Amino acid sequence: MESNLGTRSCRSVRGALGLTVSSAALVVAMFAGPALAADSTAAADTTTPAPVSGGGAGAEGTEVSSIVVTAESAAGAAAAPTKASLDQTQPESIISRGYIEQVTPEAGGWTTVLTVAPSVSGITSNGGGIGDYNVVSIRGFKDGQFNLTFDGIAFGDTNDPTHHGADYFPASTIGAAVVDRGPGAAGDLGQENYGGAIHFFTPDVSDTLGAVQKFTFGNFGTKASVTTINTGEIPQLGGAKLLLNFDERWSDGELSGSSGHQYNQMFKFVAPLGDKVVLTLFGTHQYNFFHFEDSSGPGQTWQQTLLFGKNFSMNNDPNSEHFVGYNHELKRTDFEYADLKYQVEPTISLEDQLYTYWYSNKTKSTNDLTGDSGPDLNAAGTNPNTSAPNVTKPPASASDIGGYDKLNEYRVVGDIVRINKDWSFGTLKFGGLVEGSRTFRHNCFIDFTLGGAPDNKFFPPKYPFTTNCKLLEESSWLQGQFFADFNWRVTDKLTISPGFKYVDFTRGVNATHENVGGGAKNQALVATNNYASPLYFLTANYKIMPYWSVYAQAATSFLIPSLSSLYVTGANLQAVQPATTDNYQIGTVYTRGAVTADLDAYWINATNIEVACTVPDPTVVTGRSAAFCNAGKARYSGVEGEAAYAFDFGLSIFANASVNEAEQLATPANPANGIPTATVQQRLADAPGWTAAVGGIINHGPWQGSLTYKRVGGWVDYNGGATFHLPGYDTLDLSAGYDFGHHVKIKLQVFNLLDTRAVSSFVPGGNTVALMPAGGLGSDGQPDQAIYTYQAGRQVELTLIGKF
Repeated sequence: MESNLGTRSCRSVRGALGLTVSSAALVVAMFAGPALAADSTAAADTTTPAPVSGGGAGAEGTEVSSIVVTAESAAGAAAAPTKASLDQTQPESIISRGYIEQVTPEAGGWTTVLTVAPSVSGITSNGGGIGDYNVVSIRGFKDGQFNLTFDGIAFGDTNDPTHHGADYFPASTIGAAVVDRGPGAAGDLGQENYGGAIHFFTPDVSDTLGAVQKFTFGNFGTKASVTTINTGEIPQLGGAKLLLNFDERWSDGELSGSSGHQYNQMFKFVAPLGDKVVLTLFGTHQYNFFHFEDSSGPGQTWQQTLLFGKNFSMNNDPNSEHFVGYNHELKRTDFEYADLKYQVEPTISLEDQLYTYWYSNKTKSTNDLTGDSGPDLNAAGTNPNTSAPNVTKPPASASDIGGYDKLNEYRVVGDIVRINKDWSFGTLKFGGLVEGSRTFRHNCFIDFTLGGAPDNKFFPPKYPFTTNCKLLEESSWLQGQFFADFNWRVTDKLTISPGFKYVDFTRGVNATHENVGGGAKNQALVATNNYASPLYFLTANYKIMPYWSVYAQAATSFLIPSLSSLYVTGANLQAVQPATTDNYQIGTVYTRGAVTADLDAYWINATNIEVACTVPDPTVVTGRSAAFCNAGKARYSGVEGEAAYAFDFGLSIFANASVNEAEQLATPANPANGIPTATVQQRLADAPGWTAAVGGIINHGPWQGSLTYKRVGGWVDYNGGATFHLPGYDTLDLSAGYDFGHHVKIKLQVFNLLDTRAVSSFVPGGNTVALMPAGGLGSDGQPDQAIYTYQAGRQVELTLIGKF
């Protein structure tokens, strides 16, 4: 049947890191020894070591300045919001600081920087820039299926490599972004080049003394302050320079009860150590508190929409599961690195990047957000807000509000070494990564009507165990990635780049209590899994003309299974391996004068996709428990393009579009291997079929302005035998600024100018189909218990800017 729907402190891994640094030093000595003996005082070509790159433009390890300079080689590209590089070897879109400052929300996060690019989808469901209300996808690959890097360091959660839009990096800390729509080069490091990568880069540190102060005021009670200070070069420190950035914001949010506040502090220190070495120290810390229904939020049921409108989230009623006092998250993050670049001699460079990042999420939430206004929907027995009794739980008072206390806290420590060796005919780039993590997680039942204290009286576990916690877990990983890329300059026009990477990843879990077997029971779980895989890369770039290039790529990729793959009795029986893809892409880039344009096509075959299955389990009556098996296949294909034209008087017009197909291929039944039923070929859920953007940006005298339109096409969702078609969403955004001189500027921005409130995500309820009458819809024409998310309404921000 089908329907159409509307619109945590942790130990480091110093031994492993020391091994990496020592190994790198030995390798450098092998190359550099003769050269240093011949001329130990030879000067490098420049006072700043050459950038160390993992691949083409936008690859991890590349200097942000080199990305922008390479891409913005002509007026048209310099003015375009997204552009490609003539040197690229896979489809990518480069977004520079100028566009971020002029067009994106001042109270935005890293997600808001990206959405203009082709094949990128995602839009916030709450105004004000506070809280985890936005995720992005690329070509239908979901968050958790592509790498996210910051100055070349891949980061993400440690249970699975997903990300949170409100954490780590507000927009003011981002100097540029590159959307790599492909697996990259071998030197692009991370757990999930499966669906590509999004690379963020810190702002450049200025050579001159200066400061910028911004104050932003907006609807939904939004207030923000960004203070940026550059010391310029300090002669007493040999020319070292420091950038400081302080980002503070507060908002009530558009959604009811969704207020919060966020503070971020960032520094970047760059010091030349002689004429061959540059040391960069970076650090950022963020505090983030916001009210949020964590159980399955954000979102609301159709009935809630009818009763309370699209802005409903929480209320002020202590007798309600939606009470704002029962639903909140406190997050802290930090991210630091020390980067040493050494120009060993004119043809050899070394980069060593030691890093760490930390995430802490302390959440309290009620169990369910689907009740109209009252108590716990999961309670059994008579309950006016319960559409169907939950017979697995004993009767509970209708005034009971059940919930949970959740912790997710981890520390990751790693080291990346990159070495470049140049010859007249090419460049060898090689190195590797060693990284370890340690994570603590819990999820414990609480009864908010007893003041939020844990109590088994009302919420006993389904199976007896000694605590009220369904999750008490420590986990870790230790991984190594080693790579080599060779950029062979066959002619002055043709470069061919083969690459190889080997990944070895070991994950362990030591849990006192763990939900296993698909959540069917709770038990201790101590287990490890190892994933090891070679990966292969081959790219080519040919310059037809200095301003026109073509490129091609054939590459493999992988996706490390999530921690949940261990959530099964006898985890050593699990044979789940990384999902992999074979990628084939071709494209062309033209950049000359006022014009920039690029076009690409891709074909991606995915295998080893995890599907639900069962594995032997002697502890249960049936002899088998729910698990995951590598049996699924998928295919992604499409065409993408972008173009811009710059007029002499400061106006640039642009357009981009993509047609994206993402299909799950048919999987035959294999009862002998625990796969009882076959799956049919069908469109992947939550994968938009197309994207488009068009607009104009003007910089003329004291005036700045932009008008941008972005449309994300429709997608589908499934539940049981039902298919739900979502039509997509769009937004029209306006920005206008005026520079008064005397270091004062004002900017007005309006996002979602037309105040459209389309459905931006849809999660079918577990009982959606079962509760539907014939025809597949509830009596009001919509599926029951499904969770709808709507795009945020019109947001207005006024920013005052002072430059000193």
